[in-house]
Amino acid sequence: MAQVITKIDRSKYKTIITTDNHQLIGDEPIPFGQDLGPSPYDFLLMALGSCVAMTLRMYADRKGWDLKEVEVHLDQSRIHS
Repeated sequence: MAQVITKIDRSKYKTIITTDNHQLIGDEPIPFGQDLGPSPYDFLLMALGSCVAMTLRMYADRKGWDLKEVEVHLDQSRIHS
């Protein structure tokens, strides 16, 4: 079973994210954080975009389609209140 561990200390919002095989840094943009890595919102969009791209690749491979590339563009708006 895959496990994800997130760890934050007193250094603003820099968060170390560890999976079984990888380590990433999450952060908030300046002036809130240090902008050392993607924000939580960015990670959500990355997860969605990679899932869509991988699903299209898998489908094309199974169908034998000559799909050269998939590029997914995502954006979102948010209001901090």
